[in-house]
Amino acid sequence: MTMTPPESPAQGQDPAVTAANASARAKVLGWARRSIDLIPTSWLITGAGAVLLATTAVFGGLEAAAVDPTPVVEVGETFAGSDLEMTVLGVELRDELSAESGRTLVFPDEEKGGRVLVVTVDVVNTFDKPRPSTANPPQSPVLDGIRIEGLDEKGDVFRADDGERAPRLQPDVPARMLLTWTVGPDDFHDGDEITLTLPESDHYVGQSVMRGDYWVDVRVGATLTATIDEVPLP
Repeated sequence: MTMTPPESPAQGQDPAVTAANASARAKVLGWARRSIDLIPTSWLITGAGAVLLATTAVFGGLEAAAVDPTPVVEVGETFAGSDLEMTVLGVELRDELSAESGRTLVFPDEEKGGRVLVVTVDVVNTFDKPRPSTANPPQSPVLDGIRIEGLDEKGDVFRADDGERAPRLQPDVPARMLLTWTVGPDDFHDGDEITLTLPESDHYVGQSVMRGDYWVDVRVGATLTATIDEVPLP
């Protein structure tokens, strides 16, 4: 019995047509290669970049929206943050801190030349309930959240009129407060410029385990530069 060989793909096709098709394909491929070689590399990169930008634009862009810069306020200018209106009136170096009640309990080391650095702040609680003026966490949303660059610790907070320590802030009642730090003789001097940061935060109402009002996500709301005035003993 005679075996018939398997048909080839070109079987039944005119050899001249097959050769012509192969030659046409080769010409097209050659033309495509030469065209690509003629395109400058920078154009290819730019084109790829355009495709990338178009793609990322659909999914929100290459980077997050620009963040607003931190506001800068001046001495005597009010900053509203953490549901408080805070107005820094000045910064002083004192030999001691005196108040009518004598409850301030701030005693610098006189033998070592210690001083008291005092920031005077007018504050109004704009929340509809009384609030403390200090908080336990290192990052505080209230008055002890006012910090001085170069000092790691929080300042002690007192009422300026009677020396009450860490008083509560009543709604819409202005209060003049003192933030104090005991410092060494060479830490700060009269005429020095210092930078303060004022706190901002978000109000949160606890619904489950922790109920009540909280101020979270504490951050720098504004910065302020002040010049230290030296107040000598009377």
